[in-house]
Amino acid sequence: MDQETEEEIKRLNRVVEAFATEMKARLREQAIRGCRGWDDPASYQRITETMMKHAAVSPGQEVDAANLAMILWYLRMQEKVG
Repeated sequence: MDQETEEEIKRLNRVVEAFATEMKARLREQAIRGCRGWDDPASYQRITETMMKHAAVSPGQEVDAANLAMILWYLRMQEKVG
């Protein structure tokens, strides 16, 4: 792999790590507020609908949209395993 590609990957990894830190902080806030049931397969449709509302992401809501996408991804992976 050439140096330019390695540097690009390093920059991408730094951004992903910073974004994941923000995602975790927002999920923590939601848990403290009492939000539960994210990992319940029965919540899939409700979360999908919420995700669609966030599809046109407003400034400052990128982390919320990413968290919803992560939850939907998790639920689909659980379905494949289960």
